Amino acid sequence: MLLNNYLSKKRIICFIILILCLFHSVLFSQIRDWEQLFQEIDRPVADMKSSSIGLLFALPGNGGGLAYFTEQDSLNIYSIATNLGAVSIVPDDENNRIFCAFGCGSYSDGLYEFDVATQEFELIDLYFFPHFVKKLSSGFYYGYGYNMDGGLLHSANGEEWTVIDFFNNKDVTDIEENGDGIIFVAADNDIYIENDGSFNSFSVGLIINDIYVRNYPNNEEVYLACGDGGYVNMIYRVEYENGEITGLTSINMLYYPNRIYEYEDYLVVGCKDGVGLYLVEPEENGQVQEIGEELGIDGAYCFELAPINTPNFMVGTDVGVFLGTNLTSIDDQQLETDSFIDLNNYPNPFNPTTTISFSVTQTSSFVTLSVYNIKGQKIKTLISDQLSAGQHSVVWDGRDSNNKQVSSGIYFYKFSNEKKSLHKKMLLMK
Repeated sequence: MLLNNYLSKKRIICFIILILCLFHSVLFSQIRDWEQLFQEIDRPVADMKSSSIGLLFALPGNGGGLAYFTEQDSLNIYSIATNLGAVSIVPDDENNRIFCAFGCGSYSDGLYEFDVATQEFELIDLYFFPHFVKKLSSGFYYGYGYNMDGGLLHSANGEEWTVIDFFNNKDVTDIEENGDGIIFVAADNDIYIENDGSFNSFSVGLIINDIYVRNYPNNEEVYLACGDGGYVNMIYRVEYENGEITGLTSINMLYYPNRIYEYEDYLVVGCKDGVGLYLVEPEENGQVQEIGEELGIDGAYCFELAPINTPNFMVGTDVGVFLGTNLTSIDDQQLETDSFIDLNNYPNPFNPTTTISFSVTQTSSFVTLSVYNIKGQKIKTLISDQLSAGQHSVVWDGRDSNNKQVSSGIYFYKFSNEKKSLHKKMLLMK
C-alpha cells in the first residue's frame, strides 16, 4: 500500500512538471492534419519500415506478427504462432527478405528470416526478450536481453550472425551509428561508444529506450530517450569526442519517453503510458508542446519517414498508424503564403479524375507538380515548366507515367517552385 502511494506521488509530480513545461510553450504551430492510415491495423504497432518490398509493420502481442502492404489496399499478416507477435523488423531489399524479432518472454522468442517469395519464416536462433533488429552502415544488428541474460548479434550481410562478446549478459536495448561510422549502444542503463574495436561506457542511471542520431546541418547530434515512469525521465544529448563520452546535456523532462524522431528544427518524442506525442526544442531546457492531442493514443512506439521526403511523418501507436501532415512551423507559414495560394484538389476523394489548382504569385516561376504513392515512389509528373503569375490547374486521371491505371488508396501531390515546396494528400476511391 505504501509502495503504491509512493509511485502515485511520483507520477503526479512528473505530470505537474510536464504541465509547467507545456504552459510555457509558445514557439510551435498546431498540427493541422492527422490521418489514420491502413484501417486494418487497429492495434499496437511496435515498428515500421519503408522498403521496396512495401510498407512493413511489426505487430506485437497475441495475434500479431509481420504485416506489410504489397499494394495500397492489400494487407498481409504473417506470424510464427498465434500468441507470438513481432517487436522489430528490418528489410533486406537486395535479397527480398525481412529480418524479424519475435516475442517477449516465450520459448519461441528469437530472430527469424522471412522469405518474401515463399512467404515462409526460417529461425536464425532463439533469444529471449528481443528489443530490436536493425540495419546500419556496418551491417545488421539484433539486441536482446532481460536482467542478466542478454546480448548483441552482428551480421555483415545477413548470412552469418555472430555474438559480440563484449555485450554478453547485458540487456541491450538499442544501437545507432552516426555518419562517421561511430557505434552507440544502450545496455544496462549505460550508453556505450565504440573506440577502435572496444567500447567505452558512460552511466546514465536510467533505462535507455531509444538512441537517435539527428542530422543537423553541418553536424550530427546524438539524443537519448530515458526512463520508465520515474522521477527523472529525460531527453539527453550525448557529448562525446575522441572515442569517449564526456557527458550528457539534459534537454527536457518527459514522462516515459519512448522514441525520438525529428521534424525540421525540433525533436519529435513519443511517450508511453498515456502521455502522448511532443515537439521538443533540442536545447537545454528547450520548450515543449504536445501535438496530436486528438489522436487519443496511449503510446507512440515508432516513427517512419513520410512519403516524398517531406518534414511530415508516420507514427506507430497503440491503436494503429497515423500520418501527420501540414506540420508547418510559424516562420514557414508566411513563406508558404507568399509562394503558393489555394493549393487544393477537387473532388477529394475522387473517381476517376481530380483537378489540382494553385496560384503563382511571382511574375515568372519554374513550377513542378508530381504525384507520389504512399511508399514515396513518384507516380507521374504533371507539370514541370516555367509558369506566369496567375491561377493554374491540371487534371489527374489516376494514371501513372506509363499510362496504367493505379489502384485505390492514398496519394500525394507535391508542388514546388524556387522558394518552397508543399504537398497535400488525396484519396482515389474506385
